[in-house]
Amino acid sequence: MIINPNLYPAKKNGRSGYIDRTGKIIIDFEFDFFGSRDFSEGLASVMVRDKAGFIDESGNFIIEPKYEMALGFSEGLALVIYKGKYSYIDRNGNFIIQPNFYRCDSFKDGLAWVMDVVKLKSNFIDKTGKIKFSERYYLNSKYNEGLINCEEEGGWGFIDSSDRFIIPPIYKYARPFIENKAAVLLKNSSTRKATKKALYGFINKNNDIIIDPKFQGADIRFSEGLCAVWNNTYGYINQDGEIVIPYEFALGAHFNEGMAVIKPKGRNKKYGCIDTEGNITIEPIFTHIEDFKNGLSEVIIGDNYDNFHYGYINKQGEYIWEPTR
Repeated sequence: MIINPNLYPAKKNGRSGYIDRTGKIIIDFEFDFFGSRDFSEGLASVMVRDKAGFIDESGNFIIEPKYEMALGFSEGLALVIYKGKYSYIDRNGNFIIQPNFYRCDSFKDGLAWVMDVVKLKSNFIDKTGKIKFSERYYLNSKYNEGLINCEEEGGWGFIDSSDRFIIPPIYKYARPFIENKAAVLLKNSSTRKATKKALYGFINKNNDIIIDPKFQGADIRFSEGLCAVWNNTYGYINQDGEIVIPYEFALGAHFNEGMAVIKPKGRNKKYGCIDTEGNITIEPIFTHIEDFKNGLSEVIIGDNYDNFHYGYINKQGEYIWEPTR
């Protein structure tokens, strides 16, 4: 998925358009809503009169709005909903896989997660729509770094693209691999006898425990060499499992462009950002903060949805697009 980092979705007077990183309007505010928001592979989905279509980076419709929903293009295909069913289209708007699914994800490395009916089990398909694996519990699975975390017979492990368990299903739960590490919950990790809380550790792709299980919770991924972990409050560990940013946050997210979204402890329910040293770089005054993208982050202010206002800040916390609806 090739994303244009220089176009940012913005809102003005209830309408949607795109700005650049200086706040200059690039695509006028003439759409009702965003679908994929970001431009990926040169196109973005937007909503007009409750229908989604795709525009190019000049704002011209390439695929006319006729879908109930549309996400961005990934590996040449876009996920859409048509007549209540999920499916995939090409850049000409042609159905490559007929609308037949209850839920789906975008393609990644030639595979996409799908669910055909409402049930606990699901599967992955290739770009021809062919089912690739034995049906297992895939609802919380992701295909990352060549492996899929999945459950079989009450245990979690990792399979490869040939449907073989590379890491056997011996864990109580396993998160996807990111930066060659995966957070796992050991079945016998209730080492705190008083609290009986199972603990997370980290493995590598050889199934070696590289960070001992000593965390009540762990973020889905390492990012920029750090990972948020939880022991009643959030802190951050390095790749050796050492706490390098103390447990002092009510919430800690992953790092992106040197910044991580946090929420302080206490009554303040607002969000701010820290740097990789743990210093507050963006004061916690926002209702929501997105990951930084090419130096900018979309933020929300307002106490409830009816008065949410959307703007953009730079890494100094300065507005380059004042919050508006």
